[in-house]
Amino acid sequence: MTIAVAADIVIDARSGRVEGASAGERVAITVLRSAMFFLKPFANVGISYVARAMRALLPSDRPMLFVLTPDSSMRVAYCDTYWSVLVSPNYAYERSVKALLKASRDVDYGFIDGGANHGYWSILVSGGEFGAKKAVAIEAASDTFCRLDDNRSLNEGRFSVLNRAIGATSGQRVRVYGAKHEARSTVAPSVDAVPILDCETISVDDLADLPEFAGLDKFVVKLDVEGVEIAAFSGAQRLLSGDTVFVYEEHGSDTRHETTRHVMDVMKLRVFWLGDGRARELSTADELDRIKKSRRAGYDMVASSSRFWLDRLDASASTVH
Repeated sequence: MTIAVAADIVIDARSGRVEGASAGERVAITVLRSAMFFLKPFANVGISYVARAMRALLPSDRPMLFVLTPDSSMRVAYCDTYWSVLVSPNYAYERSVKALLKASRDVDYGFIDGGANHGYWSILVSGGEFGAKKAVAIEAASDTFCRLDDNRSLNEGRFSVLNRAIGATSGQRVRVYGAKHEARSTVAPSVDAVPILDCETISVDDLADLPEFAGLDKFVVKLDVEGVEIAAFSGAQRLLSGDTVFVYEEHGSDTRHETTRHVMDVMKLRVFWLGDGRARELSTADELDRIKKSRRAGYDMVASSSRFWLDRLDASASTVH
């Protein structure tokens, strides 16, 4: 059981119930919910501006604590420009990923959460509704890592955290770029970009060797690593040859679909798009031309060569033509 402190504004992410909020904080939450309603047809593009406006007009130093399930909670900054979407009751955050992980509740697997941010997925996967899996959450940016570590403590320390960047090899020093905590990357966005932090790398294979995963031979690896996906795959050679399924994001702005093209054509993995409520297998990377509808959106993909995981994916899959 997670325990909120008096300073928290407690929001039930399912019912929407709000506890401990002042009048001004309740107005801010109401405005955010109204904005979510009107922005829904536009995939909630613009909600970050609304959240930023609420912080300026109705300021508060108190964090928001979202109760995700009865035994899982996540604390974020007041009117966080990314996580404020959760104020909308039953908001379907990456619902296809959630469906995959819930469907795998019966599997004894280890969860590697690459680019964990505040720890949303590690919090859920290590909780009762998702089978209480062993999980390690990795976050490169030290300031965001502090939020992640706070959420580890909030959830009784039931998952582990590392302040590292996912890379092809371990032990390399890399620079971290980006002002937004949800979009930090070790890839410079431009030749004149100024790094804000630096960090040491760790490979996916080395993560799988951590004591937390002792005795496990099946893995789910979620990669939200902002342009370092191919390097992350190259550092997972041992897991690629075993019973591992990888969940990664194809960004709408990548019209060449470079990550999926590499995964399918070079690595020879089967790839599924987690869309329309089920896994749909791709025959070629070019099929993403029809799937990607927005340059601003991310598209959740699954890749594997494991017979175990492929049999489970095949059971709910259709082929995209």
